[in-house]
Amino acid sequence: MKSIHTVKVLMKRELISSLYGPGIYIAIFISFLSSSFILKNYLDSIREDNISISSDPLNYPLFISVIVISFYLAILSAISISRERDQGTLEVLFYGPVSCPSYVLAKYFKDLLLYLVVVGFLFVYFWGVSALTNLGFSYGLVQAAFLSIFSVSCAITFGLFISSFTNRVRSSILYLVGIFLAFLAVQLSHTILLGMPEENMPSALIYLGNTLSIISKGVEWVSPFSYLSRGMDAISLGNPWLYTMNIIYCVIYSAILLVLSTLVLERKGVRG
Repeated sequence: MKSIHTVKVLMKRELISSLYGPGIYIAIFISFLSSSFILKNYLDSIREDNISISSDPLNYPLFISVIVISFYLAILSAISISRERDQGTLEVLFYGPVSCPSYVLAKYFKDLLLYLVVVGFLFVYFWGVSALTNLGFSYGLVQAAFLSIFSVSCAITFGLFISSFTNRVRSSILYLVGIFLAFLAVQLSHTILLGMPEENMPSALIYLGNTLSIISKGVEWVSPFSYLSRGMDAISLGNPWLYTMNIIYCVIYSAILLVLSTLVLERKGVRG
């Protein structure tokens, strides 16, 4: 009970601070701008071809919005522990009734609750878009929004894991961005090599393509953004089994990284 109370106190303090700060609202605004650009292109294609090309036309704009918000929350999580370690406040907290598990859980639930607030903004925005454009506010969109909670959880825990073993805010951001860029580079390189005819490729590129294929499969399980992509694919295919399994994978992924973050924090200590 004491640890639950500690989690609530820490979570409430930081959640209020985040809601009163401009960061989350700037991220929401950028995500809406990105979605609006996608929607404009989609509406232009409808005007040109006079045909709707998707049963869930708002799902891809939502996907873009969630990616933007996920990246912001991943950075927010990645600097959360390292910032307090850098400032010396982490050491002060652990003089009180704060344990590593309660501290990590408070950080996690704060960011997850922050995203639930964002989901409210997303529903209002896409409801307005649907009313203005006559694009259907479909059941698939509700499924995608629900799925996004679990995929964002993966991004948050990934950021917390990075933050657990870094001592400086700058290091946390560099590690996080560097890892995400490496994931993107692997997947893009693999896609490019797949598009090349194998008979015209030198043996070195064929070997590289096979190696990237193996690495890319690993990245699909490690990268938090892959879970959102697979879930959206399950919605477009109308496959409830794949959709449910993807949510379960997200829960397992988040739980593993929360445990690892706690273990690293306990081993590294508050001073690093």
